[in-house]
Amino acid sequence: MAFDSETQKTISKYVTAHLADRQWHKNRFDFINNNELEERLTDEFMSARYIYKLLEGITAQSWLLKAQIKLQILSYASIYEAVLHHLLFDELKDRTEVIALTEFKTKKMISIPSAKLAILEKELEHNGERIIPTYESIGKTDETKVRFDRKAKCAYELGLIEDWLKDELIEFYDARNAIHIHAEIRKSLDYQIDLSKRAYRRMEPFIEQLKVNYPKIKNQQVV
Repeated sequence: MAFDSETQKTISKYVTAHLADRQWHKNRFDFINNNELEERLTDEFMSARYIYKLLEGITAQSWLLKAQIKLQILSYASIYEAVLHHLLFDELKDRTEVIALTEFKTKKMISIPSAKLAILEKELEHNGERIIPTYESIGKTDETKVRFDRKAKCAYELGLIEDWLKDELIEFYDARNAIHIHAEIRKSLDYQIDLSKRAYRRMEPFIEQLKVNYPKIKNQQVV
């Protein structure tokens, strides 16, 4: 059952009084060269702030406070990941550092004609085991399977973000991936509260560093 209209107005008035408007949030991501992603990031940032203010307003405690913390970590880690993924794989995809994220060394079997293989059969054996002729090659993995810590380290190596921020972003994303009941039991509530607050507070330096550094890196000549 929904709140009555007066209660809804009271809640909306409280939250919006402590929340910047949509344009302010959208301006945070004006360096994103993808309108759909820019709008989605704006929505995510606003919703994270709205939910936080709403739960703060009712003084969330105990299990509800833990839910508030979890939602904050999930939201901000997702924003950080989406921004870095876009900049690396859409805007800076030709940089060798980015290309290396999806490459790995592998061995591929050499195709030998059957007639020649029959001649080599006796030689292609060692201690009763068959030797398969291979050559070293480079394999490719999908960009969606690249781990976040590697993306963050790449962003640092390119000069997009500072070293200290890279480490904290990795911490936030690790926490996002580890959110489950047993992990929460092992970690103190104070630690979780601190983590969620830092996840929010690092958004401004994250955006500031990208707005300053990304244009310079984008305009660099690819070697």
